[in-house]
Amino acid sequence: MSDNPVEPSRRSRREARTESARPSTVRIDDLAIGSDPAEPSPSARSTREERTSTRATQARVGGFIGTWKPLVAAAAALVVAVVVGLLAGVAFDGAAGRSVGSVLASIVVGGTGLGLIARARPAGFLRLRGLDVLWALVLGAVLPFVAGVAAGSVGWPALAALSPRWLLLGVAAPFVVVVLLTVFAIGFVYPAALSYARTLLSANNARVVAAAVAAVAFAVIPIVFAGTVSGMPVALLVGLGIAASVFVGLSGRFWGPVLMGTVFTAVWVALSVAGYVLA
Repeated sequence: MSDNPVEPSRRSRREARTESARPSTVRIDDLAIGSDPAEPSPSARSTREERTSTRATQARVGGFIGTWKPLVAAAAALVVAVVVGLLAGVAFDGAAGRSVGSVLASIVVGGTGLGLIARARPAGFLRLRGLDVLWALVLGAVLPFVAGVAAGSVGWPALAALSPRWLLLGVAAPFVVVVLLTVFAIGFVYPAALSYARTLLSANNARVVAAAVAAVAFAVIPIVFAGTVSGMPVALLVGLGIAASVFVGLSGRFWGPVLMGTVFTAVWVALSVAGYVLA
């Protein structure tokens, strides 16, 4: 029996095994040396990150912050606050009624600001720096005199009496009003207006518009309830609102205007008490 038919068969099996063990030239050419086929390329990662950022921005703008809805909520809060303050002031006469009304109106808008400030605040808005404290102390101490001169001051302020009623409405009430108005106008209205204005304007113009809107929001209640027990002229509170809006527009932070308003009110109250004692 001849071995010739068997030899080609063995050779064919060896060649098949050799071909199967040989690396594919196409696969080597297609894959980059040292790269992981499962790892996306840098361009793919960049595109994915851009799409994620775009979706996040669209979700933010399409929701609450970044639209006109927070501004409508702020306007509605002001309307409700004024109505509540006017109704409450009916139970009291004159300056006492206006003081009570301004406190209640400030509580309404301040509560609105506290409830929405967490949603409206931009990054770094609640930080406090030493320079903010310095400017707040200086401006808070100087502004009562500057605003008084600009408004044509009526003279040295003085409380009409130091009874518990006058101390409550003439000393404590101004602090409550100023702090709550600052929380509302600076803590909520300003960042809400800034977020919306940035969708329409450049960054600098958006800050200017947001500061103007915040100043108007701060001034509404003092104008409606002018002539309170504290004797603080409307021009002083309007000036404080403008200064606080400029402060937050330049610094981008919240606590400086709050401290400035507190010092501002403390200076006015101290002058009023001193005016009563020296009268």
